[in-house]
Amino acid sequence: MESSRLKEIKSLIHRLEYSASPASSPKDAEQIVSKILSPLLFEEGYTIELASELQDFGIDFIARKGTAGTSGVDEIAIEYKHYRQGVVSAETVHRILNSASNAGISRAMLVTNSRFTYAAREALRRSAPVDIELIDLDSLRSWIGRLEQIPSLNLSQINIIRREMSRKLISLIVQDPRNLDEIEWREMERLLAEVFEGLGFEVQLTPGSKDGGKDIVLTCQVASKEHTYYVEVKHWRSRQRVGTGAISEFLNIIVNEQISGGLYLSTYGFCSNAIESLTEVQRQTLRFGTESKISALCKSYVKATSGIWSPEMVLPDILYDGAI
Repeated sequence: MESSRLKEIKSLIHRLEYSASPASSPKDAEQIVSKILSPLLFEEGYTIELASELQDFGIDFIARKGTAGTSGVDEIAIEYKHYRQGVVSAETVHRILNSASNAGISRAMLVTNSRFTYAAREALRRSAPVDIELIDLDSLRSWIGRLEQIPSLNLSQINIIRREMSRKLISLIVQDPRNLDEIEWREMERLLAEVFEGLGFEVQLTPGSKDGGKDIVLTCQVASKEHTYYVEVKHWRSRQRVGTGAISEFLNIIVNEQISGGLYLSTYGFCSNAIESLTEVQRQTLRFGTESKISALCKSYVKATSGIWSPEMVLPDILYDGAI
């Protein structure tokens, strides 16, 4: 997106911030929200329109990718809540979840000029079967910030093709985790490197051989301190599980190199005694994930790179969220 367009959206966000004054009306604020979201969602292939037939159900806009009424259409139900005082409650979150579900829409976005209560954010974590994003002013600014920070890439043509392939494979995994069965081990390492970079880590994908005992090196800043994590990936299409020996070797590397921790990802799991034999301290240093963790990381990547996501957790917590 052009810098002039981003500057214009920033100005609109500033206007929305001050729309709580008595001189502004909720209708004016709703129009501002439409002008903010339209170009942001257009970047991801969505068009936005008034949901006049659904406004009685608390849905103000529909963002749509594809043709309405067809099987491949992707829709997001959007509601704007305007407050001069007060905050968005869990009850409001549940209301739009029900409205979207009743309308047959599996994704929702709740936007406000105020903020969300803790209970409202907790409701987000239990939002199945509707996936909902809570967007306040800070989230809008973060969305703009991510667009501004997209680096100019100086990659070889081959690496560009590899990266695009990784993105397509990630999308296939999100659609159906069983697609993991068709992916080669090096493709798996590359797509996971793409996932972690999309989530905000600095990423180094090690060579296919002589990798020093780790496949991916992740670094991130937390409270001005650098954290380093190693990721080991085992994707054996023979469906072999990882045993005690391989885990011990990886754990020794983490301890000897004095890094922050590690994540061991094995598509088909671990032998029954491989994890149980570790001490509590060792299990805090090294965490484990299977197919479900890989799938969850891919889903977070899709949200993060679409811009329709404002993570509630710091990067190390995202790395370990849902891990064993």
